[in-house]
Amino acid sequence: MIVLSRTRGTVDIGLIIGVLAIAALGILSYLFPTAKIPDPGGEYEVGLQVVELNDETRFDPFSDVEMTRRLVIDIWYPADETEGKRRSPWFRSHRLFVNSLADNYDLPPVLFQFLRSVKTNSFINAVPSEDAKNLPVVILSPGTPAIVPLYFSFAEYLASRGFVVIGVEHPYGAAVVEFSDGTQFHFDRERVMDLPGVETFEEGVRLSMQLMAEDLSFVIDWLARLNRSDHELAGIFDTSRLVAFGHSGGGGAVYFASINDPRIKALLSFDPALFAMSDEEIERGVEIPSLIMETDEWKYREESGRISDMIQSSSVPPFHIRIPEAKHPDFAMLDHLSPLARYLGFTGSFMKDGGEGYLYRAIYSFMQYVFENHSREELRSTLLQREDVRVFEGLNEILR
Repeated sequence: MIVLSRTRGTVDIGLIIGVLAIAALGILSYLFPTAKIPDPGGEYEVGLQVVELNDETRFDPFSDVEMTRRLVIDIWYPADETEGKRRSPWFRSHRLFVNSLADNYDLPPVLFQFLRSVKTNSFINAVPSEDAKNLPVVILSPGTPAIVPLYFSFAEYLASRGFVVIGVEHPYGAAVVEFSDGTQFHFDRERVMDLPGVETFEEGVRLSMQLMAEDLSFVIDWLARLNRSDHELAGIFDTSRLVAFGHSGGGGAVYFASINDPRIKALLSFDPALFAMSDEEIERGVEIPSLIMETDEWKYREESGRISDMIQSSSVPPFHIRIPEAKHPDFAMLDHLSPLARYLGFTGSFMKDGGEGYLYRAIYSFMQYVFENHSREELRSTLLQREDVRVFEGLNEILR
């Protein structure tokens, strides 16, 4: 037996192993720091219900077999009492979502294994707050092929401040959507070419976005029916105060939805993909209040479409924030996954430098402005809080 002692000229192997273990833990805690999504900071606790819907009036053109259009929606709302309720995990089906993230970002699944332990600030099936009556609604369409859980922080921020946020999981638009019966729908970029009558990729994307826009209108219909029922959430939704919010492909979908659904009173978009919109639709512009948040890199990508032309044609000039130090995936919480996201070039420096809080404050102030709780001057003041962004109303830059 070999005995190692702490004497001159000897090496304590146990000490070295301990130091290496501490170093390894330190590295892992740096690379995968999120144990809990940051507190949203609002007045209310946050409740979360996940609901499966089936639109029997529409067949799903993406399906290999004849079936009606099915959806999963995530509903965040203000709550008071959360005792005895379980915190929602960040990802409901850990392995399924981890493999989906890894496939779509071309990274090894092991990098996302820590997500299993990440908790959110949302309590599953919490009782709605006594104040939760006729609240404004934000309906969220995520980027393609992002997934609704990547917008958890945004949803909790608003719900803790008295809004209802509804994330729509679009089958074949999201990286993966899973139903309680085990049915799964996976994103496939080329699948749009299989849609009826499609000859070009742009035509397929356009039909896909229109399908997603119809999903949003169906959810609004469902909310109106729910309000008249005896459901626990009945009465919390004010569908006369409804904002549609979308990122990337979801940003395109909300613009399509606003054209045909007058119940949508305002638009929010992160890097909206407008390339599938027709010249006529672009030249029609936007006829309701809107806030566009755009990274500098997005304006050079084909998917962005004719954003400036649409802004110029709008009868209600959109507020427009241009963000030079952000990247397109920043809006989907990738900075919460790991600092690796930035070092691998997926994200910019903006979100880690207080940018996430700025964007949430800007969105909150915009919605308060839409619903006449903030003045135009208050909104403009909030939008100008960062020196490293440029802010426009229509095509006119708002100067500091």
